[in-house]
Amino acid sequence: MKKSIPTIMAAMLALSSASAMPLSAAETDYLLHSTFEEGTEKWSGRGSASVKTVSGISRSGEYSLYTSGRESSWNGATVGLGSDFRAGQDYAFSAYVMTDAEDSVNFYLTLQYSDGGTAKYPKIAEISAKKGEWAHLENSSFTIPDGASDIQLYIETEDSKCSFYVDEVAAAPSGTTFDEPPAPVKMNKGDINYDGRIDCFDIVLARKGLIEEFTDKKTLKAADADSNGVYELADAVLIMQFVAGKIEEFPVVEPVVVPGQQKYTCEELTEKIQNELVNNEPSSSHQEKGGVKYGTIRKETYFSKKAGKNKPYNILLPADYDESKQYPVLYVLHGFFENEDRMITRGNGVMYTRQIVGNAIASGEAKDMIVVCPFIFTSPTMNDATGFADAGSVQGYNNFVDDIVDSLMPHIEEKYSVATGRDNTAVTGFSMGGMESLMIGMKYGSKFGYVGAICPAPGGSGAFKWNDPAEQPYLLMITGGTQDDVVGLTTPEGYHNNFNKNGVPHVWHVVQNGHHGDDSIHSHLYCFVRGVFQATE
Repeated sequence: MKKSIPTIMAAMLALSSASAMPLSAAETDYLLHSTFEEGTEKWSGRGSASVKTVSGISRSGEYSLYTSGRESSWNGATVGLGSDFRAGQDYAFSAYVMTDAEDSVNFYLTLQYSDGGTAKYPKIAEISAKKGEWAHLENSSFTIPDGASDIQLYIETEDSKCSFYVDEVAAAPSGTTFDEPPAPVKMNKGDINYDGRIDCFDIVLARKGLIEEFTDKKTLKAADADSNGVYELADAVLIMQFVAGKIEEFPVVEPVVVPGQQKYTCEELTEKIQNELVNNEPSSSHQEKGGVKYGTIRKETYFSKKAGKNKPYNILLPADYDESKQYPVLYVLHGFFENEDRMITRGNGVMYTRQIVGNAIASGEAKDMIVVCPFIFTSPTMNDATGFADAGSVQGYNNFVDDIVDSLMPHIEEKYSVATGRDNTAVTGFSMGGMESLMIGMKYGSKFGYVGAICPAPGGSGAFKWNDPAEQPYLLMITGGTQDDVVGLTTPEGYHNNFNKNGVPHVWHVVQNGHHGDDSIHSHLYCFVRGVFQATE
């Protein structure tokens, strides 16, 4: 149920003294109003924190934003403030927070901005919050400093690392009085109109839903009386029986799982991963833990038809690799002037790909998979790139768009126990490899069901859409870093905007303070491996 802004009495509009009164939030558009009823609404985790929407705990409506995995007090929830917010101008801010810690916790609503390349962090508001009680962060007039750029809003704590909830975040011109948010709404099975009762009105809606089909996800969730994931005649019958007093509670029917059946649509998986993004992966994801088995890295070669010679690759085989099983494959591509080691063993520092993947599999958050990190430069006349502006060097990388399908994939499928098809094949890459992965995904949509790009380089072209819905990836994820001094945030954002213009569902992952290197790569891989191969059972 979407939250609305209560209207004020019409008589107030006629008062001649209205101009001297504080603006009401009903008289002007919010410049920011995050209710989290439609997802994370561009909020993301700051530092190691992750954010997701949760139902059942809210200041208003049905959902709030839950922030967890905080390893430092400055880790929290953040959102970028767009062009509506200008340096030197005054604004009113409001946000509700609640902690699940035992003791009271001091919260800050903080602004982050860049001032000539230096990051500044002035506090907008602070409040002490008790466990289980919503606390209100507010400031009716806060000035964004002159010269501020890259402006972000975030919520942090003074010294606690507790998880917390956020709801009803709003910002408007200075002096605006924010109306009291409406009461929370609880979803109850059978209560299709969300009025707190299951009665004849819900029966009418249930019958209507059988004819016209529910499209709203929240309505569908309430109408699905037996919780089996679909709305059908059996649900309408259960609601009628409940109203008639023949049953006192709804049964829970487990969904039938069929191997290969679709578990998430593209839109659903995109929303799921967007909601679970982290800014920085937890440091524990880099550690090898007792009792956990990790995969084995091997260096091998394959014959490239396009290059007319053998080329190297690293392969990460899962722990207890068993040739009687078939494993999905994730291809991870390096950048310009790099090689097959960059994405798995040696980056700017130590690459923790093996540990990140192994820990995700061990925790049940990712499926067993094979990871292939090839040397992507593919040329019959050159052994490696010689310069960014050299046409032969650029062509050597572009040749890999076909080489992966013509030579590398057939080799991997012949040599290893691989589950084939787009449901079981993913590609992502960094920098030049990120641009190439987007080109591979668009050209060979019938072969790749999951596509990612980390700080992708410029130069990618194409339709930026899939004409055949059957070839659109289940998951498309683009990552950019705010401190990327090579391609900037603007280049990956350009790809993001191109897909947006064409209505292509995708995850847009901005790593705050992320560079053109290991921090952005690790953050992307941590999130991406939790999404690949998840759309089907």
